[in-house]
Amino acid sequence: MNSTLTMVRYAKLENGWRRGKAVKQANGKIKHPYMMVSGQETEAPQGRYQILRYEGKRPVYDDLGNDPSEALSKFKAAERRAEKRVEAIRAAEAAGLTIEHERPEETDCRRTLTNLAALFLKKHEDLPHRSDDSLDKYTLITKTFLDICNARYPEDVKEDDVIRWCGWLQRERGYSDRSRSNMYQSLRGFLKFCDLNPGKLIDQGTHTLLLKYTKKKPDKYTPEEVQKLIDAALNEQEALLWDFAYRTGLRDSELQRVARFDLHGLNGNSPTLHVKERDEYGHIKDGEEREVELSATLVPKLQKWLRENPTKVLLFGTENDKPDTKMLRTLKRTAKRAGLACGHCPGCKCKSPDSGCRLFTLHKFRRTYATRMLKATKGDLRSVMERGGWSDLDSVIRYLAPDESVRTAVDQAF
Repeated sequence: MNSTLTMVRYAKLENGWRRGKAVKQANGKIKHPYMMVSGQETEAPQGRYQILRYEGKRPVYDDLGNDPSEALSKFKAAERRAEKRVEAIRAAEAAGLTIEHERPEETDCRRTLTNLAALFLKKHEDLPHRSDDSLDKYTLITKTFLDICNARYPEDVKEDDVIRWCGWLQRERGYSDRSRSNMYQSLRGFLKFCDLNPGKLIDQGTHTLLLKYTKKKPDKYTPEEVQKLIDAALNEQEALLWDFAYRTGLRDSELQRVARFDLHGLNGNSPTLHVKERDEYGHIKDGEEREVELSATLVPKLQKWLRENPTKVLLFGTENDKPDTKMLRTLKRTAKRAGLACGHCPGCKCKSPDSGCRLFTLHKFRRTYATRMLKATKGDLRSVMERGGWSDLDSVIRYLAPDESVRTAVDQAF
């Protein structure tokens, strides 16, 4: 067996998905997100790191995720394990022992869960018009399940692994019952991809409990909370982000990719935002481009940004004009500075710098937009659905609040 391990990056380039050796800096850290392509360092932000190893002559790729520090740590741990295996083999041979096979997978052709997860993600990458939101969701599901699950092969997966993973989502990541239920249903798709039968793997009673969730009223930000977030922002761009999210109801991935070219009519009477698909920034959910009317209060702020940033494309991009994938972390930190964090949820109690109050999410801006627009339009479901980019009315109806006159009717009736 070839024990050599190589750290590579698997990323989407102009000519499709390619692999290249990860670039290391002089201090030994990974130069993120670069990879070697035809002898040249090439920036590749859309991708992830992998370990390249060989089973006989067959190359095998184990996923390491997209975080450079975490990927490097896992790679070094794998190198240490490989070195120890080589040392053990040499010691055994010196003692006159015969080593037939070092790893179980070399005696059969079974695929590990890690390899199947990589194939599962590749399948969804290749599916026509797969949105970035969906791909990010499947990446999170497979990565966390592999971390929690004790099994190496699909046939070793047990019901307890699924239960433990669902509990971890709520206990450690702070997901709601509804989010946990949705992710559990998506996990079943991955299990089916691994040739497992979720109906046999998971008891019907357990399945019912994992699907069950309390239907809660959609939570939303108050105008006062949004203003406090704006006031606590570290710079004008961040302040504009919270105001923009509040008044447009864009999805997380859409906020990351708003371009200056998407703003129209700022000098006229009908300023609009065109939510448009751009190949260089990925697909939009449901594949529906749309026009969103811009609030008059946003126009001068947007005009100022355009004047002060003549060369930038993305309104809320990074310094290198790339999609900012850390907006959620920024929001939670802003909420803490503003004194809005609840202080008692798992996110508030966690000491990790990446954690934060579970009450503050980017999607909550979208729920706020839907609720306020339905009230302002007196329940015009079709208009709100088209401007928000929802694909079905049921998704919008749940944001429709009871008519205020019901309170008066109750008082009169009783």
